[in-house]
Amino acid sequence: MIKLGGSAISDKSRPLSYREDWVRKLGTLLVKEFKTGNRFILVHGGGSFAHPMALAYGLNRYRDHDQLIGVSLTSAVLNILSMKITLTLTLVGLPIYPLRTGSIYIIKDGKPHLLIEPMHIIELIERGVVPMLYGDVVASDEDFSIISGDDIMLDLGSKLRPSASIFLTDVPGILDTNGDVIKQLTKASIVNERSTYHIDVTGGLMKKIQSAMELARYTRTYLCAIWDLESISRILHDEEPSKCTRFLSD
Repeated sequence: MIKLGGSAISDKSRPLSYREDWVRKLGTLLVKEFKTGNRFILVHGGGSFAHPMALAYGLNRYRDHDQLIGVSLTSAVLNILSMKITLTLTLVGLPIYPLRTGSIYIIKDGKPHLLIEPMHIIELIERGVVPMLYGDVVASDEDFSIISGDDIMLDLGSKLRPSASIFLTDVPGILDTNGDVIKQLTKASIVNERSTYHIDVTGGLMKKIQSAMELARYTRTYLCAIWDLESISRILHDEEPSKCTRFLSD
């Protein structure tokens, strides 16, 4: 299971930007792995497509009619981003099967709730395609809320137990205060957010780490750079990468 983080697929300082080159290069690696029998689920974040729109309309919490326009526009731009990624990866030979997250997830009691049987996703994989979900605006107890790619990774990871889960960003891992990659990160090693560099300008690093730590209870979990194809390949072959950060639940 692989998540293409917002910073890996877009420049968050430029609204509606798309890093097609990075996505295409990742796709060439995944095609090779796919042909050897490796199978994946992909998840991607919203990056510079979702965050400006969600911020402008205050979609962190539903309040009034005007936000329904924001729901529509945010859903639309996320669908555009998903189609861009689908086309990039499909054109290099990876059979992507996009799933609109807002059609199969809701947020209930503050937690993601999958509306379809997890086996349906497995059946898609068995049919030879690569299911791809993404962070989206979904129905919730507060009318509408944002479900993040990290939320999806944790929910699907706990249900499907993949052999490995990889969070891809634009940096080679979680960095310490000297700028060096932390090879392994445990709950005990985290004191506070100031002990690491902030890698997500739109959200708390600690929330991302907490999701990854929880996911590590069910699957080998890493954070790598999208351009570090060697490390990604090693993880997919059940080997330890020379770079990246591995999250350990204990």
